[in-house]
Amino acid sequence: MGAGYKGRPVGSLGDIGIYSLQLNKTITAGEGGAVVTNDPLLFERASRFHDLGGLRPPHQQAGGQARGDWFVGQNFRMNEFSGGVLLAQLRKLDRIVEDVRANARRVYAGIQDLPGLRLRRRPDPEGELGSAVFVGFDTKAQRDRFMGAMKAENVPAQPPGGSVILPIQSHIEKKVTVHPAWPSFTSERGRAIQYGKECCPKTIDILGRFAGVSLHPKYTRQDTDDIVTALRRAYAGVS
Repeated sequence: MGAGYKGRPVGSLGDIGIYSLQLNKTITAGEGGAVVTNDPLLFERASRFHDLGGLRPPHQQAGGQARGDWFVGQNFRMNEFSGGVLLAQLRKLDRIVEDVRANARRVYAGIQDLPGLRLRRRPDPEGELGSAVFVGFDTKAQRDRFMGAMKAENVPAQPPGGSVILPIQSHIEKKVTVHPAWPSFTSERGRAIQYGKECCPKTIDILGRFAGVSLHPKYTRQDTDDIVTALRRAYAGVS
């Protein structure tokens, strides 16, 4: 939440957008998520799905007269306490995004002259949230040495932690579902689908050669200076 692409918030690029609000995100409600859309029918269906299948008066006021009918919902409603936490966080979102982007700009500026520097591809640098700065290497071994050097500088670097490669997760590869008869994998097409590392060798290779430092909106200038110093020392030692 907070990132953009070519002047548009990322949540507005499609017919519907989703946000995670657990504790590691830009803003948090403690747990849970949010759905955004400008499509009245999608709004209605999302409202029904997250509730018990009906459409309550506040949602009708927001989305207009009901267009659909009842169906079995999932009762995923957020409680009032979490909603209050989220409301307070939303009021601070612009400041949080501004601060984390400022920290990222200082780090990028501090390492931009490193010879052969390879950064994570950024299709729109101005719209990037800046929550982490990632650098790439030719091999995984180099990346691992870099992470060791960063740890020695007391500024830990990590692989792209948010980039979970689903096809190589054990429960996905084995097609484990909530019930053996779950329809996703019982059809002819579902049975034919094969997961595993053979599905995405390029993705595994790329993520295995990158590591970065997470940035926090409350980092001080001294914090970002320390990160730049650590990055420069560690990168010079393995590049």
